[in-house]
Amino acid sequence: MSNLNEPTAKRIGKLVRMFGSSFENERNVALSKLVTVLDEESLTFNDIAVVIENADGEIEQLKFSDSDAEMIFAKGVEKGRKENTGHALSKFDDDGEPRWNELAKFCIGSPARTTLKPSEQDFIDELPGRLQRWREPTRPQGGFLLSIFWKLGGTFK
Repeated sequence: MSNLNEPTAKRIGKLVRMFGSSFENERNVALSKLVTVLDEESLTFNDIAVVIENADGEIEQLKFSDSDAEMIFAKGVEKGRKENTGHALSKFDDDGEPRWNELAKFCIGSPARTTLKPSEQDFIDELPGRLQRWREPTRPQGGFLLSIFWKLGGTFK
């Protein structure tokens, strides 16, 4: 028996699940495709039976679904925000203006940045150039930057 790698195992799993279809034609197509996959991978139905028989008998789905992972990540981000005192920024500079560059650097370097919408990520990517050209963002840009800053867990002293 050759090794059953993960991508092949997932393909076989999807095809076996299709055996439970209420449409006979779909079941037949799944069986036909399964035979093709087994041939391509130099496997047999006996090999699949051996894998099943050698399991510990526990029927178990993947440990975490995508929604579980998102929930765990969100809880971690929230916990980090509560414990996050090291990232508190001074709110204003000596002129009474917000420290836009500090806000931008925080957003660019934040590990939670991957949770942002594509438009927010694009804005953050373009921000250093904008701040260099115009020194400070326009009022709408500043509001957008502040909303991203807070979303990423930034706080002010």
